[in-house]
Amino acid sequence: MREIKGNGIRNIIHTNICIIFMILSIFILTIVYKYVTLKKEIQASLQTSVNVEELYNTTKTEEAEVIEEENKRDIDSYTSDWDLLLVNKKHEVPEGYILELEEVESGHQVDKRIAKSLEQMLSDARKEGLSPIICSSYRTNAKQQKLYNNKVREYKRWGCSSEEAEELASYWVAIPGTGEHETGLAVDIVSRDYQILDEKQEQTDVQKWLIDNSYKYGFALRYPTDKKDITMINYEPWHYRYVGIDNATYMKEHDMCLEEYIEYLKQLEEEDYNEIVL
Repeated sequence: MREIKGNGIRNIIHTNICIIFMILSIFILTIVYKYVTLKKEIQASLQTSVNVEELYNTTKTEEAEVIEEENKRDIDSYTSDWDLLLVNKKHEVPEGYILELEEVESGHQVDKRIAKSLEQMLSDARKEGLSPIICSSYRTNAKQQKLYNNKVREYKRWGCSSEEAEELASYWVAIPGTGEHETGLAVDIVSRDYQILDEKQEQTDVQKWLIDNSYKYGFALRYPTDKKDITMINYEPWHYRYVGIDNATYMKEHDMCLEEYIEYLKQLEEEDYNEIVL
């Protein structure tokens, strides 16, 4: 009986030890599990922080690129470019202006730098079955003076005073020293089938083609009918001015006459200057 009792006590002790060991094991495993879980959470948190930072940096970079793109010049031209020389009633041909002339058609002369573009435009128009001809190109100051005086006399014959005649004449023939023909950068082009310089000229197939295509060769219709208040010249659907392909394209796309385009470029140049200074 005593031996049985002793074995029972040992069994109880053994059982208790096993229970304690199991509890300790569970406790240790729980601690290890929590540690591993916490470590994973910390790593995940750190990774998330890195991703957020990367996303933030990427977003800032994209924003900077967008801002840079918005501030980027949409055309690389400047008012000082030779093909953007502005000549009108307020801006005379520069004193001492020198140009190299080249003959193009029927004895007409233009600035050498625009000759090939002009000839190509006329050639392509003729390939379309059209018959454009140049009726006026480079003019000396003396020639411009003669044409202007003739127009003034015409208005005087109609009963206008000298002052009125000069003012009215200036809307059709530029005052000497203020005409684009003196720069060699402008030409008057008409249809061989209709050579009268009036608004009906725009109804010819030649002018329709030139109005639609001249920008491709660097020419702009210089005096549009809806820009008379700006150009101070009446509508001339025959007068084309070389400004360069990029400029002519921009002017056409944005419905600008040369005066408006020059003002736009001045704003860009002012912004460029402010960026450098500020």
